[in-house]
Amino acid sequence: MRFRSLVTVSATSCVLASLAAAVLRCSVPPLPPGPEALPTSARLAGGAVIAIPPGATVDRAALIASLKEMRFSAVVIQASADASGESVAERVSLAVELQAALGSSVFVGGYQSAAWNGLPIDALLQTDASFRACYPGGPTLDAAAPVIDKLRICAADIGQRIADELARVAASPRIGCYVTHQPQLADGLGDAGGTKLHDFFRDASSACTKASRPVAVSPILPAQLGAPAAASAELGGALAGLGISLIILEDGVGRFQPDGAHRATKFYDALRVALEDGTLAVWANVQAFDCASEAGCDGTRPTTSARFDNRVCGARNRADGIIASEYLRHLAGRPIVTGGLGGLDASSDAALDDFDAAAQLRSGYLAWVDAGASCVIAAADEADASARADAAAEAP
Repeated sequence: MRFRSLVTVSATSCVLASLAAAVLRCSVPPLPPGPEALPTSARLAGGAVIAIPPGATVDRAALIASLKEMRFSAVVIQASADASGESVAERVSLAVELQAALGSSVFVGGYQSAAWNGLPIDALLQTDASFRACYPGGPTLDAAAPVIDKLRICAADIGQRIADELARVAASPRIGCYVTHQPQLADGLGDAGGTKLHDFFRDASSACTKASRPVAVSPILPAQLGAPAAASAELGGALAGLGISLIILEDGVGRFQPDGAHRATKFYDALRVALEDGTLAVWANVQAFDCASEAGCDGTRPTTSARFDNRVCGARNRADGIIASEYLRHLAGRPIVTGGLGGLDASSDAALDDFDAAAQLRSGYLAWVDAGASCVIAAADEADASARADAAAEAP
């Protein structure tokens, strides 16, 4: 097994591994064709992404109790700022409380632009004259600048604010920073795209890396999968020399291929091979939701427990840790926020249906873990999933 030199990430990975160590009856899916990495000890979801809607207030005691029941030991707070404003002090305060209560590693998310998240690099190289400010009172942006340069300025601004606030409250060194913007993990960045992505990650992460805090980034697998080795090498090149310590790859299963639990498997392996120098750990971000409509994914709802269990199986032993997104709305099982539910009225039929579905997802996952968390995926199913991933990668 490779040795990860970063103390914070290693400690978190050890916690994730200790949670999984009690589950001895699970199978290890065969390694896929292509670049191979040694299996890891990560077998269960060990952490969560928490997205707090604008204007919402979190019941912190309820959240801590909920995370403890799930045996989660790592938390990513998705964002501290968006077009509506910034909440850096509140997010850092929450991170401090979570870290103390859970003894976990916590990453505080930076700037988020919903309109530009998860897009390919060529889209981010375009201009958008209407994107003129990061948030009210924040930096003013050049209307003619490429979108990725505007995102870089906003991310650097909030990253500095987070680092300053963490220093002000003397936060634990186990609290780090999360670069919220998610680029697509795909091959074909090109020289210009690779340079722009490098500059974005450099500026978004620099304040926290200079403060010797761990920094996580989270690319997402798009609908059309690229070549795992090439995509991983290009991302590794964009991150080279920046001091970023953790890649959390979001599988895109719920958004693009609900039954393709293993669509990210080759990419976990390829990332770990491409990053063999040991400077970065690779975690899996397993989507706990499905699109609410087959026509598009403007809305999401909790997935079923069977689908979620299979998604965890798709990441098992492939990554250094496994986290789930998104927690508050899709996996918490009951309302933990007030004053904002991502656009839903808490008393609406849609919200009540989501709460019921989230409760079923949560209870089903816990029952699966208590029963041994066995991955009963036949070799034929694994081969079929691999064939579908290859076909998707080759599609025009």
